[in-house]
Order: sequence, then C-alpha cells, then structure tokens
Amino acid sequence: MEHQLARRTVLAGMAAATATAALTFATPAEASATADLVLHNGYVWTVDGRDSIQKAVAIRAGRIIYVGTDSGAFPYVGTGTEVVDLGGRMLMPGLHDGHLHSLTGGSSLVGLNVRYESLTVPRFLEIISDYLARTASAEPDGWATGQNWYLQAMQPAGVRVTRKDLDQLTTRRPIAITSSDYHTTVVNSRALALAGVTRDTPDPPGGVIEHDALGEPTGVLQDAAGERVTGLIPPTTDAENTRYAKAALAALAAQGGTTFMEAGAGEETLRVYTALATQGALTARAHIALLVGLDDRDPLPRLKQLRATYDTEIAKPRADVHVHNIKVFLDGVLQSPAQTAAVLEPYLVDDGHGHMVPGTHTGRVYWPEDQLTTFLVAAAAARFDPHAHAIGDRAVRVALNAYEAIRRAGHRSARPTVAHAELVSPADLPRFQRLGVVASMGFHWAKPGPDSTDSVEPHLGPERLVNYEPEGAILRDGGTISLGSDWPVDPLNHWEALRVVISRTAATGSPYAKYGVMTPSQRLLRRAAIRAATMNAAFQLRQDHETGSVEVGKLADLIVLDRNILKVPAQDIGNTNVLLTLVGGTPVHGSYSVLA
Repeated sequence: MEHQLARRTVLAGMAAATATAALTFATPAEASATADLVLHNGYVWTVDGRDSIQKAVAIRAGRIIYVGTDSGAFPYVGTGTEVVDLGGRMLMPGLHDGHLHSLTGGSSLVGLNVRYESLTVPRFLEIISDYLARTASAEPDGWATGQNWYLQAMQPAGVRVTRKDLDQLTTRRPIAITSSDYHTTVVNSRALALAGVTRDTPDPPGGVIEHDALGEPTGVLQDAAGERVTGLIPPTTDAENTRYAKAALAALAAQGGTTFMEAGAGEETLRVYTALATQGALTARAHIALLVGLDDRDPLPRLKQLRATYDTEIAKPRADVHVHNIKVFLDGVLQSPAQTAAVLEPYLVDDGHGHMVPGTHTGRVYWPEDQLTTFLVAAAAARFDPHAHAIGDRAVRVALNAYEAIRRAGHRSARPTVAHAELVSPADLPRFQRLGVVASMGFHWAKPGPDSTDSVEPHLGPERLVNYEPEGAILRDGGTISLGSDWPVDPLNHWEALRVVISRTAATGSPYAKYGVMTPSQRLLRRAAIRAATMNAAFQLRQDHETGSVEVGKLADLIVLDRNILKVPAQDIGNTNVLLTLVGGTPVHGSYSVLA
C-alpha cells in the first residue's frame, strides 16, 4: 500500500511537470516499455564523461534505461513500476574497491579483533586475555589468532611487543597476532616452538626473523617469515569462509561497495563466492586475483584451469564471480621497524646524535627481475591482468619495467596495476600514463599519523616525502588512479578514505590533526577522488562498459547517500552514510522506506 501510494503521488507530480527533458538518453522505442524501478527528484551524479548532474533514473531488468529529468522519466512509469522519491538526495554509481582482502576482513569482524587502536602493551595483552577467556574451550592447543593490530600506533611510541610479552598470558595455546599492514606477526614461545624457529633458523626468502641482542628470536616475524608459523594454523573450512564472506559482503554493502577485487586468493575463495553467487546471495561483483608466489612452478596451467572453472566472463544483473587478475608481491612495507619495502636509496637512520643520515638498508625486491618479467609477459599473453604489490620506489620501478616488457611484447589490451605505490621516483611517475598502468591506491595512508609521521617520514627525509602517496603527481602526469582500500589493512571506511585523499589531513580530534596537511601537492579534487572509486576502478577490473557511471545500458549498481558529497565541506565527507545500495537494480543494503 505504501509503494502504491508513493507511485500515485509521483504520477500526479510528474504529470503536472511542464519542463521538457533537457537530457534524455532513452530512444522512443525504449520509452514504450515500462521500468521496474524509477528513482526521481534526486541529485544524480552520473560520473559520466561530462560529470553531468541529472534528476531521475529508470531501471528495467537490472539495467539503466533512462537518465535525465523527472518529466522525461514519466513515460517509463507503469502500473507495475516501483517509484521512489529521492527527496533531493544524492544518487551516484556504487563504489568499486580495486584491492582488498574480504575473507580476512570478514574474519576480523567475527574473531579476535584489535580494532586498529593505539594501545599500550598492558592493554594489548588485556584484549588478548579477554579473547582467551571467551574461547577457553580451545585450550590447550587451539590457535589464538588476532588481526588489525596497529603496530605503528603502540604507546609509548617505539615500544615493541615480543614473545616475552605474550608469554605472560595465562594459556598454553599458541598465539599469533598479525599487524594491520599484514606484514608483521608477533607470536609466543609456544608458536615458535611448534614452527621449529630457533636462533639458528635462517631467514626465508621474502621474510625476516627478528632476533634480540643475544641472538634469540623475539617472536616478531616479517612477511614470509610469518608464514613459517601461520602455515601451521589449520586451514579454515568452506563453512567458516562462507561466514567470513557474508560478514564482509554486508560490511561492503553498507559502505556502498558494489564491486571488489580480492587481492591474492586461491580456489577456496573461488568456491565460497561461486556458491554464494549460485544461491543468489552474492551482493557485490567479485573479481578474484589469483595469488602467485615466487616458488610456484609453472603456475599458468593452474591459473588457466581455475579461470575456466570459475570465471563467468560476462557481467549480468545478478552479481557473479570473475577471474582475470593475478597478484604478485614484490616487497613489504615502508613503516619502521619492518622497512621491508624495496627503496632506491637507503632508509635514513639516527646517527646517535639526533641526526638522520643514510644507512645501509634498502629492503629488497622479492622476485628476481628477469623471472618476474618472464612470468608476467607470459601471463599477459594468457589474458591475465597483472596486479603487483609494490610499495617502495625500487619495487615500483621493477613492476613498471615488467609492464613495459608486456607492452613491448605487443600485449596492448592488458590492464596492469601497481597496488599501493606509496613511494615513486619522479622519473617513474610519467610511466603510469605511458604504459597504461593503473595505480590502485590505499587513500587511508595519505595523512599524518603513526604510520606516516612517526614511522615513515623520519626515515625518508623531506625530499623523498614529497613523493609519498603520490596520487596527485600520478594524476597530473596523466595516470589513472583507482581506489584500493586494502581492507583489513585499513578499516573498511571508503568515505573516510576519500576524505583523507581530498584533504590529506588527520581526522578532527586525532592527535595528528595538529600536523595539518601532509604533502598538499598530492591532494585530489573530490571529483577525481570519487572517479577513482567508480569509473577508474571499473576500468581496472574491465567492467567500465558495465558499471562505474550512471548511464543508459549500464548495470544498475547505484547508491543513495545521506548528504551531497559535492557540496558538503570536505571534512564532512568522512561522515557519509549510505542509505541504499542497489546491485543490478536490487537492494542489498537499506530499503526504499528509509528514503521516505
């Protein structure tokens, strides 16, 4: 009855309208059929090639059949049409996240979650102790694993957590806590013993086992070294992964996320999302980037088989699974104390007198360059789009060199991506545009904070810091920027991430707000920032002909917001709430009633 009344009301209002549609993309033949849904009286930011603003959208069979004025939408309203008055609210394309880890993020929502908080060691241990008490039935051998530990924000600044701290907890269980950047794991002595890690254990390729002054392992494991321990944790079941996936999908829908790329996964992830798609329970379009490690031997036959089994190829109104990306890790992180990102010039160190001077450490690229190039060229020839984690300027250069080889080999249709690109040499900035490489950036990092002001800036120095998180520079040189949140490395809050990259400031109330704007030359204008999270990310994922803008013929992946993000102060963008999320014209978050 409520919808019938709404339909009758809008029919009267629309019929009374005398204005002629200023911009109508539907043909007369299209107008002869009615829509399933008409959304009108809105502020429709299309994010099309002209960034046009419209008033109404009509949808039939999951696709957009009209974009234009309210009066122009009238012919599409029939007896079976759902008509929704937006009340002047903003409608825009759904957000596309070009780099995240959904199952890990979902597991953090339901397990031991340190919640990115700035903690003292006693408070850190208290959180773990509470979890141990809640899960006491897992004694004595069940693993206690935790996530979202904000290593760089530990208090007081510079304090280290080691196995000796974890050993104080009243438990026999092995414990492994992973930092929010997912490059550092701290474990207790029980976990080290189970993994056979001693003072004599060598560092694995792509990882570091930290030792104390006496040569004993501290329990702090960097990158691949952590896998020595985490590899002992029993694999999650499909049922557990389905639970994590559903939690992640609900969180994404609440953010307005309608498409995402899982950055580095295997067949277990494909099974889960394919099953959800078959059940009609997949609420975002899932692109799965298959992880390839340095030690994988002849991986292409396996990758091709997974694609043949799980890829659905053509995007349809109902969300489905797509497999055309591969993921490689080239380095780690810039943040101290890990500093596993590969840089062209050594990290700066304190000379003992309060002066920062060049040290000897530069990190390292995990793949030999010739091996990386050979593999990525072959992958591009097999129609896979490479997606390389590269944070330091040396790793970024190696990635770009491999992508240049792809272009020289004639693979012009490949859509390669550099993920993160936190530090880029000025000489390499124009190469993003020249080589057609997308930079998938984690906007959350582009502000003063423990993971930049405290743990990166002192070790780079002012000259290199200018090119830290260089979204603005890449864009000015003609490159394409997409949003890659890296959740759960950072909290799942796309609107706060957009606020950050637009303002380059810490949030109001943060102790780091006093530092003001970080590298102001790297700010993005808000339209460019939103385009990164819509059309550009859709391009990265080969979906730009289907989603990313509000245009006739495209899938109706749309969101309605509680504020106009083109008009509110930039600092207010982070407070945005999504009232309605549609995927293929079907609500997956919110309802029409909340717009009444």
